Amino acid sequence: MSSITTSNTSGKRSTASTDEPAESKKEGTRLSSVAAAIRLLKVFNEENAELGISTLSRQLKASKSTVHRLASTLLAEGLLEQDPVTERYRLGLGLFSLGALVRQRLSVTGVAKDLLTDLRDEVRENVELAVLKGHSITYIYDFESPEAVRLRPRLGLSTLAVDSTLGMVMIAFQSEENIKDILNGADPRLSAARRKELYKEIEQIRLDGFAAEEENAKMGAICVSAPVRNANGSVTSAIGVTVPDQRVDADRMKLLARRVVETAQAISLRLGFIPEQADLHT
Repeated sequence: MSSITTSNTSGKRSTASTDEPAESKKEGTRLSSVAAAIRLLKVFNEENAELGISTLSRQLKASKSTVHRLASTLLAEGLLEQDPVTERYRLGLGLFSLGALVRQRLSVTGVAKDLLTDLRDEVRENVELAVLKGHSITYIYDFESPEAVRLRPRLGLSTLAVDSTLGMVMIAFQSEENIKDILNGADPRLSAARRKELYKEIEQIRLDGFAAEEENAKMGAICVSAPVRNANGSVTSAIGVTVPDQRVDADRMKLLARRVVETAQAISLRLGFIPEQADLHT
């Protein structure tokens, strides 16, 4: 290993290694490029909606060649657009799509929070909110039961949609094309027989308007869940109540199902959903 020997004002000598792993240098370069790309996007604002390479170069204090390379990459990904006449850049629709996803998720969490805590206080069981993304779901809220015997919350956990009651209730109210895509791509280990079973479950969920069954992700737990619709009528989130099986009987299941459906409908209405839209999205 080679080293550089240096001295400080006290006369003491120290050594510093010059051998930095190549992979670490590459990683640092990649991270630096990501940071620079983010800084480039942040230069745009209402007053500077369209900017050329020279202006971007001055703002970022970077060479024109570096800025052009960053802009070209962002352009290819749809995060920037370029005017064919002036050759100036502006923010692309790709950013709008990403922002819409964030806005949609934040909207449902903001609207749902009070209603979900009220439901938790009423039924005294874990109350959850999950969102669907591709073949998986992520738990955004999991308000814990106040009972001494309660289930561990799943806040932040992601799992395959087909492995969760909340996931299945969201799948059930997708378009036929989306359902097929989710089931075919969810898990390569799913057998043809299991896919048929899932289709039957979907049919029953659509008839009932909710899902209620033993929760695959939690042994000894029963989950009742219902879909939440956004202003467009699409189902991208769901709520559920998860209960230790020793606290469930037929009458309690009916109560939980009714209250979960009512709460999901109340959240949907607050999101701007018009009930007549439902048939257009199932």
